[in-house]
Amino acid sequence: MRDKDFSLAAILVFSLCFYLGAGFVSLAFAQEKQDEEVPAEQLPVEERDTGDSFIENLGELPGDIILLPLRLFFEGVGFVARVIDYNAILLRVTDWLTSENEKRRVRLIFTPVAGGGLIFIQDDLFKKGMNFRASGSFGLRTRRNFYGGLRDPQFFSSKFGIEAAGFYSRLPDEDFFGIGNKTLKQNETNYLHQESNFKFALISTPYKGTLFSAGLAYSNVNIKDGRDRNHPSLDSLFTPAQVPGFFGTEMWSLRFKYYRDTRNATGHPTKGSEEYLAYEFAKEINGDTFGYRKFTLDVRRYLHLFYDRVMVVRMRVEITDNQKNKQIPFYQLAGLGGPNSLRGYRPVRFRDKDLILTGVEYRWPVHTMAIAYGFFEEGRVFSNVFDEFSLDEFKYSFGGGLRLKSIDGGLTAIFEIAKSQEQIRFNFGLNTDLREF
Repeated sequence: MRDKDFSLAAILVFSLCFYLGAGFVSLAFAQEKQDEEVPAEQLPVEERDTGDSFIENLGELPGDIILLPLRLFFEGVGFVARVIDYNAILLRVTDWLTSENEKRRVRLIFTPVAGGGLIFIQDDLFKKGMNFRASGSFGLRTRRNFYGGLRDPQFFSSKFGIEAAGFYSRLPDEDFFGIGNKTLKQNETNYLHQESNFKFALISTPYKGTLFSAGLAYSNVNIKDGRDRNHPSLDSLFTPAQVPGFFGTEMWSLRFKYYRDTRNATGHPTKGSEEYLAYEFAKEINGDTFGYRKFTLDVRRYLHLFYDRVMVVRMRVEITDNQKNKQIPFYQLAGLGGPNSLRGYRPVRFRDKDLILTGVEYRWPVHTMAIAYGFFEEGRVFSNVFDEFSLDEFKYSFGGGLRLKSIDGGLTAIFEIAKSQEQIRFNFGLNTDLREF
């Protein structure tokens, strides 16, 4: 390997010397040669003078100076891309991190909320069907997220199995604007959300793509002062009486879940649907202040249109109800805003007990590894959706972007721009569908 590297370096040095020497000799001969001058209009466009006089060239100098960093940037990006492509660096790294049978693989992950990191996936861990996932990501201001999960859908029999998972997250600059659909942007505060969560469930897979789950979960949440000095902390504008769960708490919950996936592909489906239905009953540990029930319905339908166009229709309903004389921690309220709902707003811009979200997305292929899309979505939070429901005061966002994938489907990146009534946001995600089961 060292001999190969030395040979390559010698060739590069020889080529560079030859190129410089040839250029110097050509320049010397050009100075001696007295050929007839070729008219400017007969020269190729790229060889013509941009100005006919010193004054005109001087006038173009500020523009050239301003564009110089951009030219250097794009030339540098192009050079790096050519080197990576020529040496197949991405392919070699993927091959090194992926087992020959592709049951073990490592992928890069990134979201603005969680930061960047890696996810490790091992299929058929100890026996066929037992799958393991672990991920770790890091972001600004000591943002950390760790997840580990094991699923065996055939632990007891061909139809019954188990699922166990745990995660730890430290989110140092979460946004809080208040509770309700009319919270003001200027009331933005931030807080530190630190959570440890563990769950264990019995699962059933009666049909392909269908999952029933029933299990217990434990969560321990601490709320502290935020680390974003550009905005005031939570306790500067709000009091514990206004914000239930102001300091966090420990809770256990009983969870039931139904999930059905009939998509023909995971990263870029062209038909099928996803149906998610869940019910959660939660109660505080060593206390009698907090307790709630939560119902969630999320349906996405993928409609195949002409010329490989795809229409995605989504509807999400979330209803949270407090138990007798108990409160709901503010971080467990239904939330709208961020990459998964109302993408033109800050993450969890609006919070309340209930929410309704609808959206439509139109996708069309622009390359073998790129799909463009445009979207429009509307949503609103309610204190009680049954008493307050109306079509007024719904928030909306719209925009578009690109979904990228590798040839083997191992890389899925999203570049997106979204507009809302408050701002324009740029969103980016990498392998977001792989983070958890």
